[in-house]
Amino acid sequence: KDFFFGSPPAIKNFYAPKTPKIMKEIGIHQLLLETDLEDATSAWDDLKRGVTGISEALDMAESEVARITYENANRFYFEPI
Repeated sequence: KDFFFGSPPAIKNFYAPKTPKIMKEIGIHQLLLETDLEDATSAWDDLKRGVTGISEALDMAESEVARITYENANRFYFEPI
C-alpha cells in the first residue's frame, strides 16, 4: 500500500468516538504521526499525544506505536514508489 493517513491530536476529531474504528480499519502500518502546530517548540509534546491516542485507539503499547509510525515515516519520505 502506497498511501498513509495522519491525524493530528490538535484536531477535535482525533478523540471522537469513531476514531478508534477508523484507525483499526486503516491499520497501524498506514498511519503517520502529524502535528499542525505553528510553534515547533510544542511539536514534540503534540506528537507524544498522537502516540498515546493511537496506542489507546488500537490497544497497543506506546513504544510499538512510536516504532511503527517511525518506520512508516521512513517509508513515506525515503522509499521510492
